[in-house]
Amino acid sequence: MVPRFLLNGDRGTMHLDLDNVAGQVGDYRLEVRSEGVDVVVGVAPQVLKLNARERSSTTVPLSARAAGNAAVIVRVSGPGAFVLERSYELPVRPATQVLARRTVKPLAKGESLTLSNDLFADLVPGSASVALSVGVSNALDAAALLAALDRYPFGCSEQITSRALPLLYVNDLAGSAHLALDTTVEQRIRESIDRLLARQGSNGSFGLWSAGGDDVWLDAYVTDFLTRARERGFAVPDIGFKLALDRLRNFVGNAEDTAKDGGRNLAYALYVLARNGAAPVGDLRYFADAKLDAIATPIAKAQIAAALGMLGDRARAERVYAAALASIAPRPVLDYGRSDYGSVLRDAAALVTLASEGGAPRPTITGAVERVEAARNLTPYTSTQENAWMVLAARALAKDAQTVTLDVSGERTQGALNRNLRASDLQQPLTLTNAGENPVQAVVTVSGAPVVPEPAAERGFKIERTYYTLDGKPADPTKAKQNDRFAVVLKITEPQPQFGRIIVADYLPAGFEIDNPRLVSSGDTGTLAWITDAQEPVNAEFRDDRFSAAFERKSGDPSVFTVAYVVRVVSPGRYVHPQAYVEDMYRPDRFGRTATGTIEVTAAK
Repeated sequence: MVPRFLLNGDRGTMHLDLDNVAGQVGDYRLEVRSEGVDVVVGVAPQVLKLNARERSSTTVPLSARAAGNAAVIVRVSGPGAFVLERSYELPVRPATQVLARRTVKPLAKGESLTLSNDLFADLVPGSASVALSVGVSNALDAAALLAALDRYPFGCSEQITSRALPLLYVNDLAGSAHLALDTTVEQRIRESIDRLLARQGSNGSFGLWSAGGDDVWLDAYVTDFLTRARERGFAVPDIGFKLALDRLRNFVGNAEDTAKDGGRNLAYALYVLARNGAAPVGDLRYFADAKLDAIATPIAKAQIAAALGMLGDRARAERVYAAALASIAPRPVLDYGRSDYGSVLRDAAALVTLASEGGAPRPTITGAVERVEAARNLTPYTSTQENAWMVLAARALAKDAQTVTLDVSGERTQGALNRNLRASDLQQPLTLTNAGENPVQAVVTVSGAPVVPEPAAERGFKIERTYYTLDGKPADPTKAKQNDRFAVVLKITEPQPQFGRIIVADYLPAGFEIDNPRLVSSGDTGTLAWITDAQEPVNAEFRDDRFSAAFERKSGDPSVFTVAYVVRVVSPGRYVHPQAYVEDMYRPDRFGRTATGTIEVTAAK
């Protein structure tokens, strides 16, 4: 039995049974080795004497020191030229959460920047990379934004769309090889289309975690992606696409006054319909002329402007683009907690995208870029929605970067540069020099799992992880025995409850596995009726390496809520106990995490 995975720093075990079913009697030599990342097999080759139909077993210690994919090779040789070799995959994952360190460095004419492996000195081997973007803006660093979207571990419909939408245009920014994407771009886009259509209800709507829903903004966002995918030559089934458009058309036909939600849903629905040549131009002109002040967000105004432009009304479009820009303060403030997944940064990036695609006046686009740069400086944390629209904005401005001339380790390049590099790419330092006449902005983002774990933190949330026996008695998981079962209770405290889409994730020690893929915290089944403050999640996932649960919170909710699941102890060894954490997915500056610990598992007697 091979562990399902290890974390770097783990000392696990592999249990081997050898059964001489029909082989000759004699000595059998057992050899175990590893390939791939740095996994140490802690046993020398050994000889086992096997009689006919005799079984023998042995335990092989395994230690993981780097992250990546390993293989454990077991070779048995014996009498009569008998040879048997088997290979077992063993993923090794970082024991700590990936962090990103972002640095902006202006480069004047002739100035240089050098990148080397020294950037990764305090990061777990195999987990580290550096994203390099050089262009005219210090905010639209597409390489780092795509990398952040690529590694985001959860998969609601907004997040699936936000990861896939920029990939439609990735070749406008750089070849996929330079961006180090793990699979082909086309394959990922096709898979995203399939996953999203699997979440479409019979009325054409899309659910955030399952099929069908009542979130019109999300419907429009997904349909926007499907529309753009069709424009780029991807196959989108006609039935699902027509259902999605009919859903938006029906909403527009029956929409209530814009004052109800500030026109957020209506504006996006009209934009998507216009992109498909199906928007009522009279409605758009009415909103531009009589209801513009009632449109609450800059992105909604930009969408109305873009729709008018696509229908040929450039005069109104330019006026509404200008209104969208005017509604973003030159010195913006954070404005999270919105039902449309947005923020001032997302809205500014969307304005850059839509105004550039629609040929808006140059001062409008320049002003929107300035708003993006100001908003990006407000916080180091960004959401999937912000990252996706910033990549689209970077792509829309790619033509503006044609004046950028760089020398990259002796190779002359023209235009913005976007590259993701791993340690193997920096065996020799990479030197980049501004070979053009004008200053450029170089953004270097180093990401990876830190060797030294981050401490516990409380920033808007507190999360506590406690282990119990299944009848509710406190238990100590640091002294676990093989085959023990525990209830893991995650208690989250939000001192000031507010609207938010919350994710709770608990990463398992490698020696544990989830015992029953079913949420048991509410006590409805009677399994864990002793748990208090339980809240049913809108979605829960049980993976090999983690448990996660999504919640929708609002201002009147209780400050404390809990969720629980059951684990079983399966493999002896000494394992890292990773952090549990909670975050507001669309206000990522609000989060909490536990400390990292150690679990010792002893073998069953």
